[in-house]
Amino acid sequence: MKMYKSFIPLCTALFLSACSSNYLMTVNTTNTIKEKDQGTFFYTNDTLAVQYSFAGKDGKVYVKVENKLDYPIMWNLKNSALVINGKALSYANNQIDLKGKVNQNVSAFSEDIIHGYFNGTATLPKDMLLIPPHAFVDGRFFDLRDDVKKSVSQAKKEKVVRYGMNGGTYNVQQAKFNIQDSPYILSSFLSYSVLNNGEVTFRTTEQKFYAETLFQTGTSLNNVLEYYTKQGDLMAYKKVKGENALLLGGVVALGAAAGALDNSRTD
Repeated sequence: MKMYKSFIPLCTALFLSACSSNYLMTVNTTNTIKEKDQGTFFYTNDTLAVQYSFAGKDGKVYVKVENKLDYPIMWNLKNSALVINGKALSYANNQIDLKGKVNQNVSAFSEDIIHGYFNGTATLPKDMLLIPPHAFVDGRFFDLRDDVKKSVSQAKKEKVVRYGMNGGTYNVQQAKFNIQDSPYILSSFLSYSVLNNGEVTFRTTEQKFYAETLFQTGTSLNNVLEYYTKQGDLMAYKKVKGENALLLGGVVALGAAAGALDNSRTD
């Protein structure tokens, strides 16, 4: 009987740990192009092209900045920011993956030409980041998981049914918004300079987004179509209930089991 009781806390902890609640946010835009199939966002002007994706459960924003010119561009990370409901977060102090193709002059002040590819990692803080002609840099920035959970938790939701990847349906608590009443507004403000024949031209650009749908569900994230297909307009946060109970219950169970073994000894 002692050995049977010793497993109760462990079983309880395992049961609690199996329960989870998923908080999800879909994002829409006011001034970029949303790609229909993958849900990623694109912006372009005469100097650069920018791509955004919010996909994944790490809460980070994927940003790709491509130089369209025959001249280098300097991306000023310190003066670039993601503005969330009026609060600015700097793009500096992040790690950026560098990769791309170079087949143009690498400097506006030199006639040297390099053909080939490059890749590497720049660990910031660095105020300025060089983007060679017709090359790009990309990286994953910030961590918005707590924002997703808070926004979903505070929203006034209603019960709706959605179709899942397993062919069935699942229940969610959902709230929908437009740009006028959305509780979560994002602006990506990019500051950069164009280096052209010894002249430096300062430029800025801004892309705007907002939370369109907030919903919460206990179904597996892999059963959510937008998550499974890695849609670029979806952010997700998975909260496992009973995480602390698993640790505590496991320790208690192990202790009880050890005690039961000790009591079962015969001298």
